Amino acid sequence: MREIRYLYFCVFLVVTTIAFGQPKYYDQILKQLTSKKMAGRGYTYDGMEKASKYLAKEFEKNNLKSFNGSYLQEFEFPINIIHQAELTINGKKLVYGKDYIVKPSSKSVDYSENSSYYNFPVEDYIDSFQSLEKTKQFIIQDSKNQKGKHIILPALNTKVDSIKNYYKQWANIYEKDNNANRAIFRFTEDSLLSSLSQRQAGISEFIIKNKYYSEDLKINKYSIKSEFNPKFKFNNVIGYVDGDNNDSVVVITGHYDHLGRINKSYFPGASDNASGTAMVLELAKYYSKNKPKYRTVFMLFGAEEAGIVGSYKYVASPLFPLNNIKFLVNLDIMGAGDEGIQVVNGTKYKKEFNDLVEINLENNFLKQVKVRGESCNSDHCPFDQKGVPSFFIYTLGGKGNYHNIYDSYKNLDLSHVENVRDLLIKFVAGL
Repeated sequence: MREIRYLYFCVFLVVTTIAFGQPKYYDQILKQLTSKKMAGRGYTYDGMEKASKYLAKEFEKNNLKSFNGSYLQEFEFPINIIHQAELTINGKKLVYGKDYIVKPSSKSVDYSENSSYYNFPVEDYIDSFQSLEKTKQFIIQDSKNQKGKHIILPALNTKVDSIKNYYKQWANIYEKDNNANRAIFRFTEDSLLSSLSQRQAGISEFIIKNKYYSEDLKINKYSIKSEFNPKFKFNNVIGYVDGDNNDSVVVITGHYDHLGRINKSYFPGASDNASGTAMVLELAKYYSKNKPKYRTVFMLFGAEEAGIVGSYKYVASPLFPLNNIKFLVNLDIMGAGDEGIQVVNGTKYKKEFNDLVEINLENNFLKQVKVRGESCNSDHCPFDQKGVPSFFIYTLGGKGNYHNIYDSYKNLDLSHVENVRDLLIKFVAGL
């Protein structure tokens, strides 16, 4: 009987430890946002729309108040939407996100049996950097050779970073001579990092894993179906709880959107930034039950991945005066923590940063609180540019998946979530 009780205690201890490391509500939100039905929270299959409405319902469940009678703040902006893509090389149909992606500015293009191809001479290209005259002559010859053809760019093997950078941008040169079905097939040894574009280019580009390149390369089939929408509609999701002092405001932000779905492949965006969104909601739930010192506003932005659009739109049309904000904490990439956290703007707001470090040391929450200077790399930036005191906090460590199909729920380390949450609560209490 004693052994059974001991076993029960051990099981209870393990379950309790898991629960403490990964709060139940946080986990629930994270799983919903990274599910297939959210379609990567992007521009196809109503992904971003579904996510914003789901989050608004969660605000309501937590009894958050709304401005102007709605949690949803609607805006519009231009975006090039990749609906579908197909690529078959040497008889093998490639998988989007795993084997290849397309440049986000690509226009629609369809396979033609009459297509002709131009194999870019990589060695000649590298050699052209030896002098200005060689570079000039290479460009002239290249323009003649590739005229009207599809371009095949083999992987570039060089340790010179500047040459690599130029090479990746070389496709832009071909835009001026585009035609209806012209495409670029660029092979790379780099990771396939997807992104978004607010413009549609005059040419399409496939970015392909280098293992599919060969001397007897045959492109059997290809297509891209894209749509440029100059007025795509999306929502920011905003709610608040009153505090003891409503003249000053603390703002907690994150972006909920990601890169969406193409074909059967979707980008879950678990760390970036379902994890940050789940943390914002976890804090919203806490403050709905524990009245804060100041009015606390929770903002979840759309279209961040397209260029920090949602927060820029908000700052241009704020729901209350920006100078009422005492401090803003932006949470993006909350899917790790084994190496601590990084604080953008930590050098700018030294007192607040030192407070955060001291709280962490006193409570032994995380391995480290690491300082970083100013950087316009997330939703804190538009506020910071308007003089709003702000931090952008992200976790360090984990597997490092970013903007690819592997940023999934199962690839996160969620054992530090509770400590990150409690650190933030104590920090906000001291503002």
